[in-house]
Parts: sequence; C-alpha cells; structure tokens
Amino acid sequence: MSAIAAAPPAGRRVDILSKYAGATVLAVGAHPDDLELGIGGTLARLSRAGARVVMVVVSVPSSLRRRSREARQAADILGCELRFLTPNRCSRVEDLKTHRLVGMIDGLVAELKPAAMFTHCLANLHLDHKLAYEACMASQRLRYFDIFCYSPTSCHAVNIAFYPHAYIDISDTIDAKMRAIRVHSSQFDSRGLKTERYREADGHTGRIVGVDYAEGIEIIRMKVS
Repeated sequence: MSAIAAAPPAGRRVDILSKYAGATVLAVGAHPDDLELGIGGTLARLSRAGARVVMVVVSVPSSLRRRSREARQAADILGCELRFLTPNRCSRVEDLKTHRLVGMIDGLVAELKPAAMFTHCLANLHLDHKLAYEACMASQRLRYFDIFCYSPTSCHAVNIAFYPHAYIDISDTIDAKMRAIRVHSSQFDSRGLKTERYREADGHTGRIVGVDYAEGIEIIRMKVS
C-alpha cells in the first residue's frame, strides 16, 4: 500500500491524500517542532488538498512565549490550525496524569471528529513521545478514523529503527516543511544545530520510492473504499 500513488489500469496517478479533502485531520505532537520534523511535508500537502489540518501540541517544556510563537508561525507556513493542550504554562507530557492526557485527546476527537490522525510512533527514545502515542492509540475506542504514525523525531541525529508501511511524496512541500522547521530557532540556531539534515533525510526516503522527497509513515488502520 502506498500513500504516494496508486496506479489504476490506465496508468493515471491517484492522490490518496485527496480522500481527506473537506474533512478534518488531527496531527498530535508532544512538543513544538515534533510535527514539523516528522510529518511537516505531509501536513502541508493535506492542507493544500483541502483538508482542515489541526496541529496539536501536548506540552511546551521551556521558553513558553518563544516556543509558542514559533509553533504558531510554523503552523501558518504549513497552512494548519494550532491547538495547545496545556496553554499558558510550561510542562512536560509526563507531568500529566495518564487519564487526564487520554481525556484531552478524547475531547479533541469528540469535538473535531477527525477522518484521520497522525501521531508519534512507539519507536521513540523520548518518553513524552511514547506517552502521546499511547494516548492517541486509546482514542481509537471512541469512533472510527484512519490513524498513522510518523517517524521518530529528535533535534539530534539518533539511530532508531523505523520501518514505514507507506511513503508520502512531499517533493512539492519540502520547502514549506524546511521553512517551518527553521522557524524553531530556539531549538536549532540557539543550540548550533543544523536543520538541513532533515531535507537530506527526506531525500534519502524519497529515493527509496523514486521521488525527490518523501516521508514514511506506519499505518495503524486505514479504510480503503
């Protein structure tokens, strides 16, 4: 199954992401910048295809005003809405009781009735990312929606095994993704970290499936009709 294209007998390319046009897609990240790093190109593609994309930041662990401002700017670049689950205070995901975090995600699902959700994968070294993943997995009991997991995210290069089930062509949105990542200067410029490696990584992923740039995703469940 490929999220880039399906090839009908006539050879016409079909954009599977277009199934979400006019619907709401929920994208959950533990912290500001997680969504941009892991799935920014896909979110921009979804927005351009006519989906209402709501980016959810579970917690802001430091520099509340600056990082919140960066997150808003990045969401604007990608054409998405932005929600903070714990606004007006610094915290970590692990500061939340599990039942409270699950309740927050449940509340978003009940309110927004998403057609799809993107969240962290379990293969993460950061505990906050795993907690966000678990809360999103629990929300599947409420109603049906497609659910996908994006690649592990980190400001530093780390070796984490991740085996995508599908690949999304982001060749047309890689520049928007990179602009959104660079907005998070508190995490990169201020710490002397380079962002270009994310373009290089997406270029490598793209070569696997024969496009310039791609993002890999795990498919937890997806209805094909």
